Amino acid sequence: MKKKLSIIFSVVLLIVIGLGIYLYTAIRSPLTEGAKEATAFVTEQGMMAEVDDVSFYHGEESYWIVSGTSDEGEALFAWVNDDPEKRESTLVLPQHAGVPIEEMKETVAQELGVTAFDSVRLGYENGQAVYEFTYTSDTQGKLFYYTAFETGEYMKSFSIRTN
Repeated sequence: MKKKLSIIFSVVLLIVIGLGIYLYTAIRSPLTEGAKEATAFVTEQGMMAEVDDVSFYHGEESYWIVSGTSDEGEALFAWVNDDPEKRESTLVLPQHAGVPIEEMKETVAQELGVTAFDSVRLGYENGQAVYEFTYTSDTQGKLFYYTAFETGEYMKSFSIRTN
């Protein structure tokens, strides 16, 4: 009887693990495909010779943020709209055209009195490249703070109550 229960438990466990892997893969599939599409787009359009990293940003619209290098070896960022019909307006900037991320972290941390950020990433809002800072406050919940990539100027902020 114990052997039978052990076999049944093992089969059920394998099924649950298999379903978990399948669901994870199915959920991640659009992100994986989108990253491949964005990579192909910037290389086929000659915007970048080599792609180093791709991340996803979802704001007013969804964008793929691609970092890589030009044929001349210049480090670049590209903001590729997730909608293929809107990709003709892809923004490509040299990485040095923006305020360095470490400098922005220090500046924003001092302005807001924040000791640590949950995340800092590139995004695209109101027609321009931005840094999105997220952090958590005991009193205000989850906060989002946006600065312009090129100038570091404050753009907007909002919070989501979590308590």
